[in-house]
Amino acid sequence: MKNYLNIFFLLAVVAGISSCKKSEEALTSSGITMIYSLPQGNNAFDQNIVNYYNVYGSYLLYKFLERDAYWTPTGWKRPILDGTGPWSGIDVAVADPNAVAAQLDLLDKSLFSLYPKPFLKQFLPVKMLLCSKVDSIFTTYVFTPTYTPAKNIKKIPAFFSYDNLYVNYGDATVNQMTTADKLAFLARINQVFFQSIAHRGLIRPTNDFILSADYSTSSTTQAIAYGKGIVGTNVSSSATSDWAAYIMAMVTLSEADLNRSVANTNTSLVGILNATKDTSGLIKKRYNIVRNYFINTYQVDPQAIGNKARGL
Repeated sequence: MKNYLNIFFLLAVVAGISSCKKSEEALTSSGITMIYSLPQGNNAFDQNIVNYYNVYGSYLLYKFLERDAYWTPTGWKRPILDGTGPWSGIDVAVADPNAVAAQLDLLDKSLFSLYPKPFLKQFLPVKMLLCSKVDSIFTTYVFTPTYTPAKNIKKIPAFFSYDNLYVNYGDATVNQMTTADKLAFLARINQVFFQSIAHRGLIRPTNDFILSADYSTSSTTQAIAYGKGIVGTNVSSSATSDWAAYIMAMVTLSEADLNRSVANTNTSLVGILNATKDTSGLIKKRYNIVRNYFINTYQVDPQAIGNKARGL
């Protein structure tokens, strides 16, 4: 009897370990079991989705439930949509199957084709939700004649949270996109992809990056921060947030944008490689540390993505 119990225990341990892998179809967290089965239909594009799963281990779902979109370990993240406010978060809806083929083509050109397969397999989140809308819900305030909160809704190309990437344009508008729309989508989907990687703590600052700037003393002005090679805000900077800021500069802006002369009081990432902001040359040095890390480690040039996002 003892041998049977030992075998049962061993199988249970193996099953528990397997359930933690991204590629498994049953995901269990805090009592929430999420089971996904592919294909979700019998459309021609369903085989493409199955192929993506087989290559990258991530589910591209055009049918999903609220728990798939809004559940996280810290609670449900669906924004309040009634009149009570305050409003914060995103509101999503499943894709129209008639638009999914074109949406997948857009995603392939804007994301999948830009990276080596091993990089995507390692860093894509568990789920990519194909949506007919991804709306940012946020609050603005009117202060006169009376203090009044107002709910605002803005269509955005993509978003991330926990183990999700939310992908927009799964509706008729995918066939009406202008060149500018497609570039904005490319910039946004890659931005949220890298934000998702950082949020999950999968790529951290290297030691040479951490040691190349002084974070031990405060920077009272943005100009002082730039002089120290810090491109995050001078108010709250750290090696982790700064590393993320350098990546965002590369994947969302072109080299021309980064080399433009902009006042050193400006807190945007535009112009960080120009001597107006980079008075000590440390920003360029640290920029090269980050860029070369990705090129040498993953064969990914984040700046090439930013150039492409700007139509170059």
